[in-house]
Amino acid sequence: MTPQGGRPGVSRGPVVIFRPRAALLVAGPVLVLAGVVLAAVVSAVGAVVAVAGVLCLPAWRYRIEVGDDVVVARGFVGATEIRFDEIREVRLRRVPFGPPRPPHRSYRVGRFSTTPIRLRIIADDEMIQLTAALWANWPALVRVVLNIPGVESDSRTRGRLDRYG
Repeated sequence: MTPQGGRPGVSRGPVVIFRPRAALLVAGPVLVLAGVVLAAVVSAVGAVVAVAGVLCLPAWRYRIEVGDDVVVARGFVGATEIRFDEIREVRLRRVPFGPPRPPHRSYRVGRFSTTPIRLRIIADDEMIQLTAALWANWPALVRVVLNIPGVESDSRTRGRLDRYG
C-alpha cells in the first residue's frame, strides 16, 4: 500500500504541506488572461503580460511536504527527499542580490523586508533550498525542521528567524 493516497516518498501519518505564496499562485492565471485580452484588444503589451503570467504558472507544482520521517521538496520536474535522520542543519542566509556592496542594514516595509533570505535544509548529501519571500509560512517550516532531533542551527539562523519570521 502506498502511503498518503498514492504519493510515493511520503510516510504515513500527518503531512504538513507548504506552498508558494497565494499572490504568486493567483498571479499566473490572472496575468495570462489579462495578457490574452490585452493582446486581442490593444497591442503587443498583452503578449508581454501573458508571458509574465506563464512564468508564474509553474508555482502551482512546487511544494514542501513534511511527513512523519521525511521532508520532500516537489518541483516542476522531480522531487528531493530527505529523511529526518539525514538532516544535519537548517540555515537562513542573505541572498547575494543587488549592488556588490549591499547596505548592511535591512529595512521592513509592512510584512516585507528589503533583505531576501534563502532557506537551506542541509542533509548528508542533499539540500533543499528556497527563497523565503516566495513561500507562505516559511517561518513555520523552519520551526518544524528545527524541532527534529539532531538538527542544528547557528545564531545567525535563529536571529533571522526571530527578526524576519
